[in-house]
Amino acid sequence: MTIDPRAVAARWPDARRRALAALTVTVTEAPWTLDGAARAALAAAGLDDDAVLHAVALAAYFGHLNRIADATGVPLDYAVTTPPPATEPAVPPLATAPAPVTRAATLTLAQRPATAAALAAWTDDLFARDPAYLPRATRADVIATVAAWLGAPTAPPAAPLDPDVHALVALVALAPWQLADASFAALRARGWDDAALFDLCAVTSTATVTARIDVALRALG
Repeated sequence: MTIDPRAVAARWPDARRRALAALTVTVTEAPWTLDGAARAALAAAGLDDDAVLHAVALAAYFGHLNRIADATGVPLDYAVTTPPPATEPAVPPLATAPAPVTRAATLTLAQRPATAAALAAWTDDLFARDPAYLPRATRADVIATVAAWLGAPTAPPAAPLDPDVHALVALVALAPWQLADASFAALRARGWDDAALFDLCAVTSTATVTARIDVALRALG
């Protein structure tokens, strides 16, 4: 069976697991709504700072894995005990943050050095590439756009995203379950190949990881 994380957050008999499920759902859907009270509730459920950091990082990272899976649409080529649930394209996009979360974070990934180093190496490699379709300036604008949607305090994009790029970035960041072949058609018609499209999806998805972690830790105060 597939377990509904909201049901776990509401009714699971173990308080620690309820708290982890609630944190995961919030980091995924609206990290800017976390606050000091949420952090206190996590502590009361037995989650120390390291556990909270670990959970936030994992929730953000698995959001990336799911986005890449949705973007590529590659079917499973092996048997699984529990097949993935069918997606529902009619589900509306995730909400965007009403305002940046500007308060200072007292939890930082520096408290988990290996995680911080791995994330830095990943983002440095991905964001620094400069292929023809997605030059560094455009990458920076994608990152800034996604960060603003999720409530990270950041400078606005240097230039508005190209409308076709913006449309795909919005789907990957806010409604990856709505991705379909048609989502890529406009850019394909302009000559973007699979490698370029994947690069844009990967930059967008990675930007959601860094922004979610930043916003969640700031919001927790």
